[in-house]
Amino acid sequence: MGQDMRRLQLFEFNEVSWLPDCLRALITDYLVCLNRLTRAFFLRLPLLAQAMRHSSRPDRVIDLCSGSGGPWHHLAARLDRMFPHAIKVILTDLYPDNRREPATIGPRQLQFLPDPIDATNPQHQVEGLQTLFNAFHQFPPDRARQVLGRAVTQHQPIAVMELLQRRWAMLPLILLTPLMVLVLTPFIRPFRWSRLALTYLVPIAPVLITWDSLVSWLRCYRPDELLDMARSLDAAHYHWEAGSYWYRGAPVTYLVGYPATEALSADGQAGVRVGPGEPRPVH
Repeated sequence: MGQDMRRLQLFEFNEVSWLPDCLRALITDYLVCLNRLTRAFFLRLPLLAQAMRHSSRPDRVIDLCSGSGGPWHHLAARLDRMFPHAIKVILTDLYPDNRREPATIGPRQLQFLPDPIDATNPQHQVEGLQTLFNAFHQFPPDRARQVLGRAVTQHQPIAVMELLQRRWAMLPLILLTPLMVLVLTPFIRPFRWSRLALTYLVPIAPVLITWDSLVSWLRCYRPDELLDMARSLDAAHYHWEAGSYWYRGAPVTYLVGYPATEALSADGQAGVRVGPGEPRPVH
């Protein structure tokens, strides 16, 4: 069920340059709150740590298309405890929210980069684990390959994690989005009176967030599609793992790749592995 869903390359408000920062923050801050409630990415944190150890900078994560920081507000400290050394998570975005004060970013492991960073630009040399949370679906296939290809060219690990699955089973969650926005808005931080006004007095936030949630669902790549992109790269020295799962009522799709001389899967074979939730064998 859901494998016959055709991917549609529509637009999201969150990615257009003309959207004012105050409206973009309605969407990105909501995602931070949703990630904090579900903590669905915790299950693959050991895989991120494993990929990070294959980086030229095993103490650093470069988060691309960060928005308001997504899940890193609660993931950073937990990942830090998995290493003997301190780690740093650098948040970057093509449209950085420069209204945010450094002190309000979150845990001490987080660092906000105020300069625009294009995730597809090969001129941006990035050392460390490159991550994209709830953002990879925004790229059409050719640009998505560029994002993966840049990490391979720079010989760095990369992790793509989405709080999404392109399956019909997600439709009820999408339909509940307006109600979820109304319920969760008082708990979103940082607190802003303008957010309350744009949610309850003039319902701009429910409209923006519901549209972006619907489009994100229709654009999300399935694990087999992510692996096909990985296979299309000149990256025989990379270990790739993709899959999908549900955790605490939240759907997740992921792809993780890292350079390794002996990239072994769980059964001792090298190459590509499909994670839990996808009934495909290790190749």
